[in-house]
Amino acid sequence: MEDKLYSSNRIVLCEDDLKEIFSLFSSTTKHEKTQVYSPDSGHYFLDTNLSEEYSLTEEKREYALDAWRAVLFFLNSKGYSLVKGDDQIDLGFSEDEFIN
Repeated sequence: MEDKLYSSNRIVLCEDDLKEIFSLFSSTTKHEKTQVYSPDSGHYFLDTNLSEEYSLTEEKREYALDAWRAVLFFLNSKGYSLVKGDDQIDLGFSEDEFIN
């Protein structure tokens, strides 16, 4: 599959991208994040079934932080940065958002 994340100034996500984002979202520690990219682990993102239901058992604040961390890390891993006005924000800090 071609690794094309953007098209005509629009981000386009494939199924594998959605699997990766979900896996990062549900992996709050650095160890779990490493497992997301390990084919031998039970948490490898390509093994995620997006049709299965997922239940949240955490506070909405924690859910929001997990989602934010996952998206920032995903975008950083694909080489993206954020721009606000004249300021460009390097997303490298997203690595530090995972719990030790």
